[in-house]
Amino acid sequence: MLKKLIITVVCLIAAAFLLINKFYPELIQKPDEGRGNLGDKTSTSSIKDKIVANKELPNLGPPGEYKLSGDTLDVEISVWPGYAPMIVANGGLNPNPESYFFKKYGFKLKIAVSEAEAESWQAINSGKNAVTVTTVDVLALYANQLKVEVPIQLDFSRGGDGILTRKEITSINQLKGKVLTVAQFTESDFFIRFLAQEAGLGVKPLKGLEDSVDPDRVNLLFTETAFDAADVFVDSLKSGSQTISGAVTWSPKTLEVPRDYPDKVRLLTTNRNLLLVADILIVNAGFAKQNPKIVKGLVEGILMGVEMIRKDPEGTLPLVAKAFDMNLAEAREAMKDVHLSNHAENMLFFSQEPGQIGNFNELYYSAVYAYGKDIIRNVIAPEKLVNKTYLEEIAREGLFQGQTVTLAPIKSSEKAEVLERNPLLTKQIRFFFDPNSAELNMTDASNQQALKDLTTLLKISPGSYLLLRGHLDNSKVEEFKQKGEAFYRKQAIRAIEMSKQRAESVKAVLIKNSGVDPKRLDTEGRGWDEPLPGAPPEENRRVEVQLFTLE
Repeated sequence: MLKKLIITVVCLIAAAFLLINKFYPELIQKPDEGRGNLGDKTSTSSIKDKIVANKELPNLGPPGEYKLSGDTLDVEISVWPGYAPMIVANGGLNPNPESYFFKKYGFKLKIAVSEAEAESWQAINSGKNAVTVTTVDVLALYANQLKVEVPIQLDFSRGGDGILTRKEITSINQLKGKVLTVAQFTESDFFIRFLAQEAGLGVKPLKGLEDSVDPDRVNLLFTETAFDAADVFVDSLKSGSQTISGAVTWSPKTLEVPRDYPDKVRLLTTNRNLLLVADILIVNAGFAKQNPKIVKGLVEGILMGVEMIRKDPEGTLPLVAKAFDMNLAEAREAMKDVHLSNHAENMLFFSQEPGQIGNFNELYYSAVYAYGKDIIRNVIAPEKLVNKTYLEEIAREGLFQGQTVTLAPIKSSEKAEVLERNPLLTKQIRFFFDPNSAELNMTDASNQQALKDLTTLLKISPGSYLLLRGHLDNSKVEEFKQKGEAFYRKQAIRAIEMSKQRAESVKAVLIKNSGVDPKRLDTEGRGWDEPLPGAPPEENRRVEVQLFTLE
């Protein structure tokens, strides 16, 4: 009787387990989820087919000079609305005698649209093409192989790139130990590497599904394209796997995936108000040296295209839609993801003057540091790549006189709050102060670098603000407690006051030395109440920086 009862109970338990696993798989705890290697946990063929190996940068081969044949330049671009001004000034993709370029400067453009980026790099470097387009961060990867010059910035991406995560993840810091999919060596790759670095997190590029996950870093699993990155993340959600925690992808995937999975997916952030992705024109160096008048005409024509679009966005839209094989509604929506850079914004972008937007050098070196020496082994100085003479000559001629910098924070709606409720990222900075003082030691090199980094963070994020939270070490807390509750409370209050004063000192220097708007900085003192777990006392003499962004 007892034996039958035991068998019956076992059968009932097994049946219940099978039913729960079938209808409520999320209730079944899977062992060691998110750790170890990924192969057994991410097993669907659709996922495996889209994962590519972590690869080295390709060799572009020897440089060559582009030779102009007749009056037509070979130009290669990809599908991106930031290239619309060139298309509009040219009157489409094909050589056009009615274009601005031909009427004023006597040359035509033959514009090819291609998504084969590796071939595009080889074509510009070898001299097959005269002109192509890229972003500052990607240029930093290939600069030591290229013989090109950069004469103009085309646009800032304002929402085209974004990070999708599982719903429970609310900040970059929470990506520690997680796996994200991303297209390697693209602006998406730089986007996540930069933000991870700002949050104090390292990055581990995974070799593939069989590689082990690092619990202390952001783990990147690579796909061929940014759209594939989103698709792999979605396939992972569908399969019930918890291994992949997000994807770095492009619009419209940034909007479509959270809409289709509102209870599972969060759009953690986009670059709508993070000016990290700047598109630029690059010209074959040999050709540019021999044909400066043509390059000047190219720059001027693109700037004229910007003005044409700003003055008549609807009238110029059909040309853009046709070039990119879109309908008008799709083209109109795509144009919302870019800020087309006018002459004034170009002059600021390529200058070293203090300004409230990131400039070429800052973005270039940000990419160098984000990728690190293992990937960018020989850093080419940015001034060897940029040629500002065309913009400066146009300025002397006064063609775009009166233009102003119009970059501004973008709200997702008129009723949007100024800031997200949660900080996008938090970073710990150990500032050095004089002993028992709130006076910031301005002779200390690490203090100077930390202040520069904070200024850059504000520049690339219009509308954001920093919350500076001062902290003190807690090494004497037990000693204070032994002297009685009244003494302890008195010291605790002093600690809060001192930590607040130190945060205020950092704020004051940012305002005075870097010209930061005081409205973009706030401070609070936390005393010794929030020590870093397991950290030695001296590491708790710090200022914690929280970045709140507008979305």
